[in-house]
Amino acid sequence: MSQKVDPTVAGLFLVGFITLFFGLLGMQIFQTGDMSLLGVAGKFICVIGAIIIMFAYMAGKAGNAYATALFAFVAVSLFGVGFGLSVEAAGDGWNVLYAFPIVFYAIAIFYVVFAFVGFAIGAPKLMGLLLLFVAGLYFFVGLAIGPGDAPYSFMFGCFGLLSSIVATYMAIGLGTQRLPVF
Repeated sequence: MSQKVDPTVAGLFLVGFITLFFGLLGMQIFQTGDMSLLGVAGKFICVIGAIIIMFAYMAGKAGNAYATALFAFVAVSLFGVGFGLSVEAAGDGWNVLYAFPIVFYAIAIFYVVFAFVGFAIGAPKLMGLLLLFVAGLYFFVGLAIGPGDAPYSFMFGCFGLLSSIVATYMAIGLGTQRLPVF
């Protein structure tokens, strides 16, 4: 019973869940203007990042280097966003994530890099598509910081919803092996 467990399915479900959360946040579905809720959202995102880092460790134990690196980067980017939201909500001073949209552009670029690496190593094409959607999400989050952010916020919401659909489809397809994951 020493079979290695690949955590990809569970990780994809969590990615689908958190990108749905980002999608709804970007589309301002449950916007209240209450800064304390923003802080709670930031802490929640950090918790999801902590869970995903465990999947990175499990992927490493299963011998999947690409999933290990990818899940670790997902966790780090979630920690950054969650921490940024928490600091923003608390008003505890200077917040590098929201002071410099370039951080979000850099995250987006790394997701594009992961997509191309996935294409090069033969990962499912849907994984590349998912990573490009997540890159779009972070790119539009960077644009949404500042005045006149409504159209960009809506766009990062759209990319969040698209990411959620693809990640959830992949998780169901890989988990049940009844849906084609190409």
